[in-house]
Amino acid sequence: MTRIDHSEKVFFMKIFLLVLTLILGFQSSIKADDIRDFQIEGMSIGDSLLDHLTEDEIINSKRNYFEDQRKYYVVAKFKNLKKYEIVDIYLKTGDRKYIIRTLGGLMSINLNKCLETKEEIKKEFDEIFSNLKSSEHIKKHEFDKSGNSKQYQQVYYFGDGSKRDNHIRIECDNWSKKIKKEKGFEDGLNIVAMTTEILDWIYSGYK
Repeated sequence: MTRIDHSEKVFFMKIFLLVLTLILGFQSSIKADDIRDFQIEGMSIGDSLLDHLTEDEIINSKRNYFEDQRKYYVVAKFKNLKKYEIVDIYLKTGDRKYIIRTLGGLMSINLNKCLETKEEIKKEFDEIFSNLKSSEHIKKHEFDKSGNSKQYQQVYYFGDGSKRDNHIRIECDNWSKKIKKEKGFEDGLNIVAMTTEILDWIYSGYK
């Protein structure tokens, strides 16, 4: 019999609780016909981030993804979270109302454990989003132009299944060694509420 030490038990319990809270949270808050009904840590697309952070907190929490100014930027929320380690919130440059355009909850976890957790969440999402088209992908991450970083995705579309439809996705990020070193990124599990608006920006090359 394989012996499981205390640290492993703690790790598996954290993953179990993550899956459980994700599932219960989605079942109680989702309507599968509108992405704006989807909540992550009490936030939804279309909300003002000022309802959750002060303007100073927003300004001081910008992600250092780009050296220059782009059409959109990302703010990270770390404090007072119940389910995730970080929530990434996409905002439009110059928007003083700070309307949330896209958001995603992130949790650091190695790839193998992430894929196992993704499958557990998928089972429940298949029921919750039974009226939506879905697909599974392994793709190169658009952020890494070398093509060495990968994403393992299960996607639920609020539309006809086009890759630029509003969608909810379960995602495991597997970053290249170079990206981890240069950007400090870690492999992890993401639950993302993604809009066509931000997808168009991503496919434009994050300009």
